[in-house]
Amino acid sequence: MRVATLAASLMMICTVPAMAQELPKFPKAGPPGSLPEANCDTALPNNGGWLLGRWVSPHSRWEFIRQGDGMAWILDRKGSVDDGMGWSAGTRIEGAVTALSACSFTLGAGDGQFTMDGVLTDGGKIYGVASNAKGNTARFLLRRER
Repeated sequence: MRVATLAASLMMICTVPAMAQELPKFPKAGPPGSLPEANCDTALPNNGGWLLGRWVSPHSRWEFIRQGDGMAWILDRKGSVDDGMGWSAGTRIEGAVTALSACSFTLGAGDGQFTMDGVLTDGGKIYGVASNAKGNTARFLLRRER
């Protein structure tokens, strides 16, 4: 009886790696890449009404407001997730919108300490790639706050 149980156990152990290779593979998020193509004429200036308000992404909350003749932004980073940007828990960054079109923007803060290029996608979300002065990059996918 023990020999049969041992033999069955050994056969199951040998088949587990083969079964694991048949499990579905989920895509892993790769490093930040290039932005998707803008679906508008980025050469035309825009007042940025589409960008104003609150946006959220995992572990962060963004707010875009009018300030004087331009626009300003505030990023509140929640948690202590460090994705290479050197953020600590509760990081808050403020800056200005340096370029804006009907579906794209460029953000800046602290003389190159933080920059981000973003594009509004067809689904109403923003895809952005940010970098800091050290050359580290991070990818953001923002959606309107509910």
